[in-house]
Amino acid sequence: MQGTITDNTGENLIGANILAVHTPSGTVYGTSTDLEGNYRLPNMRVGGPYKVTVSYTGYGELTAEGVFLRLGETFRRNYQLEESSVELEVVQVTARAGTSGSNAGASTQITAEAIENVPTLNRDLSDYVRLTPQSSGFGGGTTFAGVNNRYNAIYIDGAVNNDVFGLSSSGTNGGQTGIAPFSIDIIDQLQVVLSPYDVTLGGFAGGGVNAVTKSGTNEFKGTAYYFFQNENLVGKTNKSLTDITGNDREGVAKFSQKTYGASIGGPIVKDKIFFFANAEIREDQTPSPFDFGVYNGDATQEDLNGLRSHLINTYDYDPGTFGSVQDELNGLTFFGKLDFNLSDNHRLTLRHNYTRAENLNRNVSGTNFINFSNNGVFFPSTTNSSALELNSTFGSKASNNLIIGYTSVVDDRDPIGNDFPYVYINDGAGQIALGSEEFSTGNALDQKIFTITDNFKLYKNNHTITIGTHNEFYDIYNLFIRQNYGTYRFASISDFIGGAPAIEYDRSYSLVDNLTGDGSAAASDFNAMQLGFYIQDEWNVTPQFTLTGGLRLDIPFITTDPAIDANFESGVLPKLQAQYDIANDIAPGSAPQGQLMFSPRLGFDYDLTGDRSNVLRGGIGIFTSRIPFVWPGAMFNNNGLTIGGVSERNIDGDIIFRPDIQDQYTNPDFTVPSGQLDLFVDDFKYPQVLRGNLGFDTQLPGGISATFEGIYTKTLNNIVYTNVNNDQTVDFNWTNTGGDDRPVFTRTDIDPTYNAIYVGHNTNEGYTYTLTAAFAKRFDFGLSANLSYTYGDAQAVNEGTSSQNSSQWRGQVSIDGRNSPVLGRSDYALGHRVLGSLTYQLDWNKGKNVSTAITLLYDGVTGSPYSYVIGGGGGRNLNNETGSTSRNRSLVWIPANQDEINLVETNGVSPAEQWNRLNAFIEEDPYLSKNRGGYAEKNSNFLPYTSFLDLSVRQDFAVNAGGKSHKLQLSWDVFNLANLLNPEWGVRYNVPGDFNNYFLYNFEGYAEDGTTPQFSYTEEAVGIDALNISNFGSRWRMRLGLRYIFN
Repeated sequence: MQGTITDNTGENLIGANILAVHTPSGTVYGTSTDLEGNYRLPNMRVGGPYKVTVSYTGYGELTAEGVFLRLGETFRRNYQLEESSVELEVVQVTARAGTSGSNAGASTQITAEAIENVPTLNRDLSDYVRLTPQSSGFGGGTTFAGVNNRYNAIYIDGAVNNDVFGLSSSGTNGGQTGIAPFSIDIIDQLQVVLSPYDVTLGGFAGGGVNAVTKSGTNEFKGTAYYFFQNENLVGKTNKSLTDITGNDREGVAKFSQKTYGASIGGPIVKDKIFFFANAEIREDQTPSPFDFGVYNGDATQEDLNGLRSHLINTYDYDPGTFGSVQDELNGLTFFGKLDFNLSDNHRLTLRHNYTRAENLNRNVSGTNFINFSNNGVFFPSTTNSSALELNSTFGSKASNNLIIGYTSVVDDRDPIGNDFPYVYINDGAGQIALGSEEFSTGNALDQKIFTITDNFKLYKNNHTITIGTHNEFYDIYNLFIRQNYGTYRFASISDFIGGAPAIEYDRSYSLVDNLTGDGSAAASDFNAMQLGFYIQDEWNVTPQFTLTGGLRLDIPFITTDPAIDANFESGVLPKLQAQYDIANDIAPGSAPQGQLMFSPRLGFDYDLTGDRSNVLRGGIGIFTSRIPFVWPGAMFNNNGLTIGGVSERNIDGDIIFRPDIQDQYTNPDFTVPSGQLDLFVDDFKYPQVLRGNLGFDTQLPGGISATFEGIYTKTLNNIVYTNVNNDQTVDFNWTNTGGDDRPVFTRTDIDPTYNAIYVGHNTNEGYTYTLTAAFAKRFDFGLSANLSYTYGDAQAVNEGTSSQNSSQWRGQVSIDGRNSPVLGRSDYALGHRVLGSLTYQLDWNKGKNVSTAITLLYDGVTGSPYSYVIGGGGGRNLNNETGSTSRNRSLVWIPANQDEINLVETNGVSPAEQWNRLNAFIEEDPYLSKNRGGYAEKNSNFLPYTSFLDLSVRQDFAVNAGGKSHKLQLSWDVFNLANLLNPEWGVRYNVPGDFNNYFLYNFEGYAEDGTTPQFSYTEEAVGIDALNISNFGSRWRMRLGLRYIFN
């Protein structure tokens, strides 16, 4: 809290007294004005209400009540005192409507009221941070302003709470299991910052999520709650889907989701020591329905049942079912917090959070994939997180904030069912997967993170000078031996059952012991740190204009060096350097050097009219992210000395299926070194962006709060990969395909010692931007309304969506091969988004002991961007590269006419008929039809704009007894309300292909000349009818709850 105190002539009052009392806890904050009439009350508790008293000898006392402080924002208020003969009234402070922040940068405030009323089914963080207009969901996480969700940061009470290893798409510890990192019941407020020009905030290039937890007060308060969902609270199949499949609308299988919890807080010593505690139990089952009618492969249900019987009878292995499946999650969280008012100038907080989860995750089948249910994952995870915070004030001239945190995370990912090799079976336009999940066969992770932050502030006239440091220390152990049980691929079901050789084989195995699965010594074990130092001056140039300038220096480095073969530098590296310039930047046997990552920032806040009704704000600065340590961590096990590998290219003769996981193939030339090598260039820099924003907050007629905001982000350093062991010799170029002359390499390793050498390095290509207009109003009769529109786009080369360096490279969309990835629209591009909410609070009587709160949330958004790529099993490696190439990532050529694509008869459909169907599809697609005779661009299209309505109802019944209010609350939450109103509404679309890659036409091999590619296209649907519909996501869902509250 800060501002200026003057008399009625505008003269500054020196030595005026300001006293702010946090009414619930009795905590007192006091100071006096300086020579410029400025006052500052730092390190105050978030929330309120506060009672603020301003006094000065000879002047009347002024009191302001109902002051609430928002997380991460300074409450700015100037006061004017009158002479003592004038009687002053008590001022009631009213907060500005809306969620927009009041700092110079772009931010969103999510208050306790919003947390209480926002519709939610699982009470996880993403349900609440979606209130940020510039956000969108991606892969189970949330991306902000078009930037990788792995580049977000999460802070709880100022302490780091990220999944720093980077495996969880949610960015939270334990997030791979689906568990929330904490109960939302412990959170008082949330803030999402996109461009904070306060240099004390760092560790992200996307968004920073700040959360402050609840504390005890002088009154005992508590709650107990129960929420549940089951099969009767989920709608039947969306009619838009059954209209395609011709099947009947069906409900989901029997399931239940239950959450139990309780919180209590109060005083231990009144006005001095307070406690708050919460415990919560989750018992979830989540159905994933599958309608076999959407599957595009050749196999019938009878064929798949025969395959299952063969596995049971021949190998005594049950692969599970291939229809609808059900996931399970059991979790326990516990939170405890102590607050100490040591004195009027020193306050101490201690807290601990414990989260335990066990998850059974089964992969559901889809349009192009059949998953047998035992190819899922069993995942236990335990997180312990502790923090200490000491806030100190030294008179009116200085203050200090010290935070020390320690977090440990233990994850153990395992396959479910009996041990068995992983098997892929090609099935026409689809494929079948069964066996022990290939990335869970040797997988364990232990993390220990220690953080220390100290911010010291000096107050000198109109300047607030901050000098601080933020330091993170990591101790990481990761065992990851992918495909340790062996991964086979067969050309057909009949080939597999008949004992025909596999057409592909991949396996990784330990080079340091003979163990298969967990327990192997072939793990990465390393330490790292990220040191941060900063200085900042917040200058109140005038009472209406504030300028903030600062410089932050982050120094990230890995303190452990990876091992490498002694011969690599002299024997292998020169060969790589002869073909790849980037190989000259490799420093074998050492982690990337610590880089000096400077982040200067400058922001301003201009109160145009002096009453905060018209504020122009903005700034520009550099933001440095952490890197997901899973990427550089792979240097310690994929080093040629720890883990070896074998593929079908290494094995002479046929690859006959071996069901015993202890009797799998190894490389016939079993040598050390061998296998995959993961390297980073010596001067590799962590992700970094330059970001600027300009915002205008104003009060429109009718009491409408409005915000207009633009954000632009330029990539300075992002990650991209090159497989420097792929011989760049071109075998031939495509012919007779219009202008499509993409190169085909020889699939030869430059050095056969290693099957791939992936080098991570930096690119500065890419940018993002968003434009937002937001409006909010509170009505006197209990209605609050919010409406925002945002348009955003983004460009990137590599989005960094995966956890393995090999799959990062494998996922690079290209034409001329994965070593030449194209710049194009990012997977994180937002498109159009309209976000609106109405909350109505109705008190049924004057005593307000019976009340109803109804919130309707509208989220209309353009669907995910997607690329048109060439499909088919043979289309995964069209450029014939070495390395991991098991994904279709080659952009299509858009034929101008039939002469530019060589279609061959497939499944009885003639080339002429295929062309008619393909041509109709192209003509129906606005992008394809306008870009014939050229390559499709990356993520050229967006999925359709879709509208979703969510609803929450909170019904309270309260009585007063024993000096306490006792409240019973019934809650009802509905997701996808539109589908409840109409069975054809609320459709969620996805792409027929792989992730966001649309398989437009399939590669069918080469013509007799060996250089003319052949293709097939048998689909008949065009436009929106050609897209897939999410079965479970396109149904309405409900949650019922019961809560008891006393205060």
